Amino acid sequence: MESTPVNAEQRIIDATVECIEKYGVKGATNRRIAAEAGVNIAAINYYFRSKEALIDRCMQITLDNAFGWNDFAYLANSSPRDTCIGIFDHLIEGGGNFPGITRAHFYDLIVKGFENSAVIGKMNAFAAHLSDDLEAKGVGLEKSELNLACMQIISAALMVILAPKLFEEKFGFDLHVAADRKRYVERLVDRLLSPCP
Repeated sequence: MESTPVNAEQRIIDATVECIEKYGVKGATNRRIAAEAGVNIAAINYYFRSKEALIDRCMQITLDNAFGWNDFAYLANSSPRDTCIGIFDHLIEGGGNFPGITRAHFYDLIVKGFENSAVIGKMNAFAAHLSDDLEAKGVGLEKSELNLACMQIISAALMVILAPKLFEEKFGFDLHVAADRKRYVERLVDRLLSPCP
């Protein structure tokens, strides 16, 4: 079976994501992107007008991929616990597989202090959607407590996504190992979704 050839525009997008992953946003030069995509440098301006517009589009695509609620449709009939575990296992695994893209998304927030970065809006919308979904599935927490639990789960997941080796040396905990990641996520979800005594 023959595969469908990828058009030049998509090859440029894929190459840009790969270059951001390898070299960071600043290191993703037009020359590197063009070489990775197998196109002439002029193709970048032809399809995207500028490198900045291309980077912005790639960052939006990767944010949508990370926090796209449709990607979790397979969890629609799952329990609240299984929904959270599935979502956060996926997010932590993805962050571990693509650390360069993850760092790029948080660069403006962490380094420059831009509180209005695209990742903030996307994560807030994701947290609100998660809270609404869990409420609809019958989590036994008041809405304010459920919102707090969602924020805490996201914050704890984000910390290990941004610093995956944080606890590895001292505690032997490697989030690239599926069993370790699952244990981390299960404990996090079980503690935070349980009603307070």
